[in-house]
Amino acid sequence: MKKIVFFGAGNIAQSIILGLISIGYDKRNILFIDRNKKNQSYLKKIGIKKYSSKHINNIDLFFLAVKPKDALMAFQEICDSHKNPKVVSLVAGIKSKQYFSISKNIQLIRAMPTTSSKFGKGITALFNISSSSPSFNKVKKIFNKLGMAIELNKEQEMDAFTGLIGSGPAYFFYLLKVYEKRLMKICNNDAKMVADAMSNMLEGVALSVASNDNLDNLIAKVASKKGTTEAGLKSFKENKLLSTFDKGITTAIKRSKEISNES
Repeated sequence: MKKIVFFGAGNIAQSIILGLISIGYDKRNILFIDRNKKNQSYLKKIGIKKYSSKHINNIDLFFLAVKPKDALMAFQEICDSHKNPKVVSLVAGIKSKQYFSISKNIQLIRAMPTTSSKFGKGITALFNISSSSPSFNKVKKIFNKLGMAIELNKEQEMDAFTGLIGSGPAYFFYLLKVYEKRLMKICNNDAKMVADAMSNMLEGVALSVASNDNLDNLIAKVASKKGTTEAGLKSFKENKLLSTFDKGITTAIKRSKEISNES
């Protein structure tokens, strides 16, 4: 069986690798390229081997997972050593025209996954640039197994997805810091109890959303007239919490667009 290579093995690559392992993907068919000693050590520990020249004729897909500033150089390396490679770029902000300025002899897909892929709860945006239908469907199948894949209509939509969903988990982790601080006091600084409480709360919220009920209806089911929830929501509205949150997402989307211009 042909192998897949992660060119760059940081957090997002590791999340996908762990997700693949959890669904039974053979570790022997996963390789990586990364200069970071910490990443090398971790992947070696979980049984993932380094890519080497002996694998050169047995590669199916390259997942490009480096920082934006390193993307085009890494892409050049792939093109220099492989004829007509299949490349899935996980890099934010780097557009197809920048890759094509180096080589057009590629099957290119852009993807923006989330770190929740390691739990089988990832959300991945996909846009097929120049890949064959069988190759694209193979990649789509991989990400659907790691959660869900959303096929975009335009490449420009990748920036919006990056700022909204790609960065999304960090936004919620940031908001949870308020819960963590207050729960620590209630739970006698028991970190595990606090983590379990937050996890149960989020799982309950997720199940409610999955019921396809209207969000306003879900709020109304919790917020009784003149009760504590209503008081909290009133404060949020007065302080324009939703507007502030939306501005943060807009800023992230803007930054995704700026990254491509800095490359």
